[in-house]
This record gives sequence, C-alpha cells and structure tokens, in this order.
Amino acid sequence: MMFVSERQPNSGSFGTGRPVAPDELQPVDPAGPSRYDVLLGSISVLLAVAWLVGQFSGVPVWAAMAVGSLLALPLVADGLAVNPPR
Repeated sequence: MMFVSERQPNSGSFGTGRPVAPDELQPVDPAGPSRYDVLLGSISVLLAVAWLVGQFSGVPVWAAMAVGSLLALPLVADGLAVNPPR
C-alpha cells in the first residue's frame, strides 16, 4: 500500500508512510531491511542453529534449544521493550 501525506503537498514521492510527528508522514525506503527485519532474522537464525546443533551433535535438542532461546532473549527484549516499534 502506498501513502502520500495530504499535509505535505510538496512531497510527491510514493512510498510507505511512517509517522514522524502525529500528523506528518514521511516516505520510507523499502529497498533496505529495517531494524526489526534484522532482529527477526537474527532470532530465527539463532533458533535454527540451536536446533541443528541439537540434531547433529551429542547435545540433547531440548538443551540446545534452551541455550538458543536464552541467546535470542536479548533480541526479543530489545525489539519489544527497549526499542519498540512506533
């Protein structure tokens, strides 16, 4: 979906709008990954690596997943509590 702010008639660029102020929209560059894309990707990579370690080593899967979850916990806390989406 593309939005253009009606309150900024001089901004004719199309793009997804992200509010900077309560009544102001700014275009967002959809080409690059956002901070939250990187966080979600990192969490899933950590959990996948933990699962692979549990499958292909002598470590029990439950222990590897517990360690992977503990490693992903700071990323979840950062994305939800420290720097929440606006």
